[in-house]
Amino acid sequence: MNNYWIQKKLSDLDWGILAICLVLFTVGLIALNSATLESSGGYFGNNFHKQILWGLLGLTGLFAIYFLEKKVLFEWSYLIYGVVLVLLVLTLFFGTGAGSSRWFRLGPIQFQPSEFMKIALILALAKYLSSYRLNIQNPQTLAIPFLLTLFPTVIVFQQPDLGTAMVYIAILFPMLFWANVPLFYLFAILAPFVSIVTAFNFVTFAIWIGILLVVLYFSRRPLFLSVFHFIGNVSLGLVTPLLWSSLKEYQQTRILTLFDMSLDPQGSGYQVLQSQTAIGSGGMWGRGIGQGTQTHLKFLPEQHTDFIFSVVGEEMGFIVVAVLLVLFMLLLLRITYLASEARDKFSGMVLMGVGSLLFFHVAVNIAMTIGLMPVTGLPLPFFSYGGSFLVMSFAAIGLLLNSNSERIE
Repeated sequence: MNNYWIQKKLSDLDWGILAICLVLFTVGLIALNSATLESSGGYFGNNFHKQILWGLLGLTGLFAIYFLEKKVLFEWSYLIYGVVLVLLVLTLFFGTGAGSSRWFRLGPIQFQPSEFMKIALILALAKYLSSYRLNIQNPQTLAIPFLLTLFPTVIVFQQPDLGTAMVYIAILFPMLFWANVPLFYLFAILAPFVSIVTAFNFVTFAIWIGILLVVLYFSRRPLFLSVFHFIGNVSLGLVTPLLWSSLKEYQQTRILTLFDMSLDPQGSGYQVLQSQTAIGSGGMWGRGIGQGTQTHLKFLPEQHTDFIFSVVGEEMGFIVVAVLLVLFMLLLLRITYLASEARDKFSGMVLMGVGSLLFFHVAVNIAMTIGLMPVTGLPLPFFSYGGSFLVMSFAAIGLLLNSNSERIE
């Protein structure tokens, strides 16, 4: 690493992306400081200090990844995935957490391997899908990316952490689309999930089966393959009641509360109702930093983690919320543009993976705080308190900045 190479890397750095992330992190720190004011005993409480330290560590990781040679990331992708996967397996036996086994504790420090699996999965999928010898038109080639996603998904689901398991799946499909996997294959893969969801109502399930028949007919696939898809989806719809009963009671409640929050006004519905009240009470300009009644009277649960966006809405108001949404949108649009202009296929896949990761976290977190989606426990990037998640978020930005810099030789 010589001075010329360092200067070249710095000149290639997308300062716009870095600036957006730093602005988001700064606003997140202000909201977190207010949200933890009473619990910490002052404006400089423990959680606030910890978040700053995690942020500095994350920025260090961002630049460390950015200055790595891209070919190193490419060559180490499967190794990184394997190491993190082993850590995930070990959490099932040695992990800690309230009612779960998600964290490893090393003295005063604890970390969550499932967060770092998001980056490891992106790298592994990008390496596989960018292989020049890969025949993407062959359905058998999809087995590997699905297995790469399935292993961590099953493990994380057992921890249990349904939200993070959903993130892994949300990363997979956009990357398959970006790799030019035929749309029929993606339809066939997503069809079982639609069959399960629609099976709760006879009419919706009948309509879905009709759509399935039309698509299978016009796809002109081999007859045995179409029959296999049809029978498989109908069977899934019929066994859905069994799948539903296998969910834990709190998971069922969260899903049902999405459609009727009055079903659990003191439980899952309580979180969303208080969050909506907080955001709505902020009005156009907000109540002021440290002046939110929902936040400081402790009506708003998990206000420093999952519901930090509600604190922003209550204390900073609609204008700040709108600006933040625009910043997130600009960040995602920039990533999509960079993916379309990527200098090599591996970089394009990595950029799309990171973009999918950020989009899913932002969309689901904000949607759940305003009652459009079930409470899944997904944090908001650069806002929610949590060391592993914040470090992972900055590392993901470092990965996309690296992907936009040089070409793999």
